[in-house]
Amino acid sequence: MLKALMLTIIIECVVLAILRERDKLFYFFWCVVTALTNLLINTYLVYLFHGGMAEYYLTILFLEIIVFLSEFALCFLYTRDKKKSIKYSLICNMSSLFIGLLISNFF
Repeated sequence: MLKALMLTIIIECVVLAILRERDKLFYFFWCVVTALTNLLINTYLVYLFHGGMAEYYLTILFLEIIVFLSEFALCFLYTRDKKKSIKYSLICNMSSLFIGLLISNFF
């Protein structure tokens, strides 16, 4: 779980840099929020999920929607910018999800 957390934080910080985020405190905020949501989702998947492969991917999709909405809301509380919050939440989460799935399918 720690590897998934670290990879997610690195990917999402790189995405924020690509999106030209300059607020250093925002990076810290984003890392804390990401760590919280990542640990919750991975704890559920590792210790509580007991389904097959199809259910696993449907569960990930459902949980990622919840993570997107949660991170959007928390980002909006920080920035007060709805457009920026949606963009950051969507792009960061989709990037880390797809890269994570690619890596997990190869290893």
